[in-house]
Amino acid sequence: MSFRHGRRYLAALIFAAGIVGPAGRAAMAGEPVTIYCSADEAFARPLLAEFTRRTGIAVRPLFDTEAGKTTGLVTRLLAERDRPRADVWWSSEIFGTLQLARASVLTPYDSPASRDLPPSMRGPQREWTAFGMRGRVIAYDPKRTPRERLPRRWVHLAQPDFKDRFAMANPVFGTTRGHMAALAALWGDDAFRRYVEGLRVNGVRIADGNAQAVLLVARGDVELCATDTDDVLVAQARGDRIAMHFPNLHAPDGSPHPGTLWIPNSVALVAGGPNPDGGKRLIDFLVSAEVEMKLAMSDSANVPVRLTLQKQLSLAGRPKKPDAGASVQDVLEAFRGSAMIDYAAAAEKLQSTDALVKSILIR
Repeated sequence: MSFRHGRRYLAALIFAAGIVGPAGRAAMAGEPVTIYCSADEAFARPLLAEFTRRTGIAVRPLFDTEAGKTTGLVTRLLAERDRPRADVWWSSEIFGTLQLARASVLTPYDSPASRDLPPSMRGPQREWTAFGMRGRVIAYDPKRTPRERLPRRWVHLAQPDFKDRFAMANPVFGTTRGHMAALAALWGDDAFRRYVEGLRVNGVRIADGNAQAVLLVARGDVELCATDTDDVLVAQARGDRIAMHFPNLHAPDGSPHPGTLWIPNSVALVAGGPNPDGGKRLIDFLVSAEVEMKLAMSDSANVPVRLTLQKQLSLAGRPKKPDAGASVQDVLEAFRGSAMIDYAAAAEKLQSTDALVKSILIR
């Protein structure tokens, strides 16, 4: 049995009953549900189709572009606040969701399917729910770059050793945007400014998204890039010679913060949306343990936030190639060795870090 088929078989054993019972499957189809979604379409669309198959409720998704990850849809939701068109918001990160919650674009919904999640993964007023983590990593070609030439800390990328070696996605979009805000929250504004200025001096290359940054490495156009764990795993699945490395978040002054940044998916009910009842049913499905496990066993290998699923999940089935750096099974180990950040504190920094990186890096 292949590794991928083995993981799917495990899911079938664990979740044979499914999230929607016989009564739900027999229910009459309701009005369509509109979802704005910044999760990767390749992983999100099959799940939305499964929800429709089980419930009969059609889902109308609006996805964003790779280059405009999350930020474009957040801007649209803010613009539509007085006349909402979406029922559900599904983000591949948490920072924009917190921004929307502060702007009262989202409304509380305490999904029964979320009650086994850690308290930190649910909004204080239940205005959002988070699940399925991805980590921020350095992608590199292990044949080109030995491990001793990799940065042990994110802050090292601003040092002269990494001049003309590094790329990242546009830092005002997607998980890279949240990464910048998290660094500012952890390190302080002055240290973060010096870091960004160091990246500029080092000639950081700006790509149109995380996946594009990984392609630059795979093609040999750049040596290293910042990206997410799922982008590396997808590149490996298509045969690219790419590995991942987990720098830590220690501050420039040495203040410790073990591990890298981990960013969860988040789902929320849009305030005043046209179909709140259908939206709630879709949220029940998306935040369920079943869907979190499906994401864990997909090529994106999101790390479940439910401890019970972490125990059930086996990521050791894919053999680790020599000198391949971190492999799939290492993702869960890296997550367990990382300290979590204050996502709300990072979200508070979004506006100021957007302005700073635009003025220094985006010209």
